[in-house]
Amino acid sequence: MREVEKVYKMVDPARYTGQQTSQAERQADLERILATGPEPAQRPARRHSRRRTVLIGAIAVTAAGSAVVSTVLFGPTAQPAQAVTPRPLALHSGVPPLPAASMLEKIAQRAEHDSSGRSTRPGSSGHFVQDSWSLSTRIDGVQVTSAVIPERRETWKKPDGSTRWTVRTQPPHFASDKEREVWKDAGAIGEEPLQRSGEGKPADPWDESSRDAPGDVKGMRGWLSAGYEGSGPGELFDAVSARNLDTAFRPAQRAAILRVLKDAKGIAYRGTVTDRAGRSGAAFTIRTDSGGLPQTSTLVFASDTGKLLAYEEQLDGNAGALKVGPHAVIHYVTYLVSEATRH
Repeated sequence: MREVEKVYKMVDPARYTGQQTSQAERQADLERILATGPEPAQRPARRHSRRRTVLIGAIAVTAAGSAVVSTVLFGPTAQPAQAVTPRPLALHSGVPPLPAASMLEKIAQRAEHDSSGRSTRPGSSGHFVQDSWSLSTRIDGVQVTSAVIPERRETWKKPDGSTRWTVRTQPPHFASDKEREVWKDAGAIGEEPLQRSGEGKPADPWDESSRDAPGDVKGMRGWLSAGYEGSGPGELFDAVSARNLDTAFRPAQRAAILRVLKDAKGIAYRGTVTDRAGRSGAAFTIRTDSGGLPQTSTLVFASDTGKLLAYEEQLDGNAGALKVGPHAVIHYVTYLVSEATRH
């Protein structure tokens, strides 16, 4: 029983609130999390807890640690005990001609001379579109394990930092006709597109990450780390992904991000890859266990502009208590639109 309790505590999302709370309060927090679907992330949490949120989706448990919540894991009818997950990006296994630092510097120099976004002013309005999927995503309140159902998030941001957003489910993905049949038998959840929308409040003026991003390496390093408890390469990769959700970076800022990554320990250049939108980009990976299990995080940048194209997380080997196969992709974001607007 002790070992089971340890596992349950590790995946309990109410445990990482940053406050001392009673068991009753943690129980209420967990029930609230399980009853509501995730909203589009605009800023990383004050503590680096989103990675844990990704991992808890497939094994959500009661705070008392007595039973798995089967309605979340399996849906209203039987679904596979092992979740269907997206195919990984085809990363190069050979040795690239340039080390990561040299390639990042090369792209940074190109980004500095890129004309797109050069006239963007601090505090401009913005329009952003991403396709994303996460192991913790629930469709209509159900944890779908029989299909990969991405979401398209569209965000409009005003100069004061307030946002208006919509999220719409995309067509389900299957690796085979057999998986499609299993999904149909389980209720064909997500067959009809679902949409939700909402608004975000103006940015907190005391939040450093809500201010205009610096264009120098030292300033950018501090700006990216704002709001994160840790400062390792895993947190850095996560921060770059999160900041790109609602920020249209100018050329100098893009170059600064690439040069911050250049100094990260353990970063590897994996060559040119094709992202999930069919675009070619330079892939960089880092191995980390900041999410609770060993994983590889990947950032894909456009080689000519330094714009972020994609972010992915893939488990390294055994999935632990998660209901997925070894080396499964557990989260991805594909950045489709990131532009400053006049209104």
